[in-house]
Amino acid sequence: MLLSYQRAGLYLMAAAAIGLAVLVFSQTADATETAQAATSALKLQIDTDCKAGDATFKVQNTGDAWPKSSTFSIYRILGEGKGHVISKRRMRLNSGQRASFRIKASKNTTGRLGISIDPSWHHRDRRLDAKLECR
Repeated sequence: MLLSYQRAGLYLMAAAAIGLAVLVFSQTADATETAQAATSALKLQIDTDCKAGDATFKVQNTGDAWPKSSTFSIYRILGEGKGHVISKRRMRLNSGQRASFRIKASKNTTGRLGISIDPSWHHRDRRLDAKLECR
């Protein structure tokens, strides 16, 4: 009987891991933007900033420590649904850990950037977790 309860718990945890992500954007007056992406497998706070054409993405893991690494990709947005990867890095974040990514104005020729986080242990649809317009 104990084995079947454990197995049921594993099924519930697996079902919870395939939840949908929610994005909430709020913009403040000083060109800083905050986005929150949350699923049961991935909980993030992403702050963006633009100073003198240099763009910064600050990502914080607000959930549990990640079991494996994720791919962080920075895109130069070319148009609706089109982009070009300008930077990519694999990282694993502990609970509360932050990672910052700064893109110099010379690499930001379109003035529009986005960041996407793709966890290796959890399938998510390809999408941008946060966008930034910076000139």
